[in-house]
Amino acid sequence: MHFVTHFTIALISLLTIVFACNLFTNAIEFLGNKLKLGNNATGSILAVIGTGLPEFIVPFVAIFGVKYSGMEMNIASDIALGAILGSPFMLSTLALFLLLFVLLIQKRKEIDIDVDFVLRDYKYILIAYLIAIIFSFDFLDKYKAFAPVVLLLLYVVFVYRTVVKSRCTCIECECEKIYFKFKNKNLALFIQLLVSLLGLVIASHFFVNEIKYFSLSFGVAPSILALLITPFATELPECINSIIWTKQKKDDLALANILGAIVFQTTLLFAIGMLLTSWDINNLILLNLILTFFSCLVFFLLVALSKKIKASFLMFLGIIYFIFLTIVLIK
Repeated sequence: MHFVTHFTIALISLLTIVFACNLFTNAIEFLGNKLKLGNNATGSILAVIGTGLPEFIVPFVAIFGVKYSGMEMNIASDIALGAILGSPFMLSTLALFLLLFVLLIQKRKEIDIDVDFVLRDYKYILIAYLIAIIFSFDFLDKYKAFAPVVLLLLYVVFVYRTVVKSRCTCIECECEKIYFKFKNKNLALFIQLLVSLLGLVIASHFFVNEIKYFSLSFGVAPSILALLITPFATELPECINSIIWTKQKKDDLALANILGAIVFQTTLLFAIGMLLTSWDINNLILLNLILTFFSCLVFFLLVALSKKIKASFLMFLGIIYFIFLTIVLIK
């Protein structure tokens, strides 16, 4: 009966996340159109502000909850680092791989998007990963304090350039009418955004707890929990949002949401990790860092050379994810 209760809570949480994502994507698209932002800025900045809350909260809970939970600081640090590094890995591999199934259902061979925006986002991601890898070595400890500052500035530049370029290329387009109906459309938009965000945060919190329950019940190590299982829950909003937008053939919104979230995580979250933890990278986390950098670099080169995002490129990212998953499981 105990197992059934936890399974029911997990299922209800998952359904709530899906429902809240539908509300959120509708509201955020309406807001982006209202602010005359292009789809790239709408997906990579506005959408990420909301859906990035769960993964933003987890590292703080892990670090600052130590004295209340009785957890050892090194374990809390591993969980925080795993959550910080596991999220961009999942988004840059598994989340993009899942879009392949939408393309196959719709009998499409590639994602329809301006590849220049994709390549630009990947440049920020690759720079952030290089910084994270370089400062994982002990001999650079005395310079480590500069890294968070550089990462924060990198995100500020990303936001500024995304908004400027997106406004320049913005074309007035019809977007779906907002679901909530009030005489005052601004009030309707605000309430729908608030309801969807609350739904996402609360449902994600319960889903993460249930994932932790099932993983710990089966004896999963905290580092594996943080690297693989927690990101699976916290990244659900981004994954579902992008699947919804790809299904609607709004590929620019879908890719902008995923890539914008990765830039957010590899700059702001990496900066938080360097400030709040000792940034001591164990072998498993270092492998995660290197594999993510490798997959992003190869994907970047493939897109740059072909000027397209083919379905086969997404298959490559899925292979990278399952290689790491296999290594973790047999370790």
